[in-house]
Amino acid sequence: MEDPRDKYIRRVVAGKTFIDIGGLSNVINERVSTASAAGATSVTMMDVEGPQCPWWNELRQRLKENGVTECDFISGDVLSTELEPREIVHSSGVLYHLPSPIEYIAKLRRITKEYCVLTSTTVSTRIETDSGSLSIPSSSVLFVPALSGPERQIVRDWFFRAGRGDVTERVDRFGGWKNLTNYYPNWFIPTVSAFEQMARCGGFDVVEGSAVEPNEYSYCLLLRPN
Repeated sequence: MEDPRDKYIRRVVAGKTFIDIGGLSNVINERVSTASAAGATSVTMMDVEGPQCPWWNELRQRLKENGVTECDFISGDVLSTELEPREIVHSSGVLYHLPSPIEYIAKLRRITKEYCVLTSTTVSTRIETDSGSLSIPSSSVLFVPALSGPERQIVRDWFFRAGRGDVTERVDRFGGWKNLTNYYPNWFIPTVSAFEQMARCGGFDVVEGSAVEPNEYSYCLLLRPN
């Protein structure tokens, strides 16, 4: 099945300016190639990784192989960097790594002229593993630093089954959860319902949504500024 991120981008990007925020990780998750092939007039990649990160050169090589000859590159924190608004904004793999997810969504709203394609890791309202089960209210957002004991084990095992590794790792080498600019661990993981409402609180209308993976391990929203 077509990835909903690609589907939404192809639907809205032709003849528009486009920025991918947070798509540098492992390079293959970028959506600049998708936007360029679908007719974007300009494309930009922004990521918090510093200029010395080898992924930037790997991205340049990948874009060259995909026929993308013009792309702007911005290394910086989306929350503190002044950005020129684009007509189409895409951001995936960021929300759950930030201690201030609503501030992040509000920033996306300020730089989105027409549409935002936003994806986050999410959690189902009922998760079952060999270590136990949890019922999670649809309005909930898991605060990962607070997970402990059996709950932590169940959440960890459920995401491990999807190939996520340990989602409860606090990444102490970068200061763990005591460093509010440490964007490597997971901070918040919402249910789909909570994710949609977070987008609305940040200033968007939800046009459409779709699961990226089965069991709602991640979810994509097509948003329009309200």
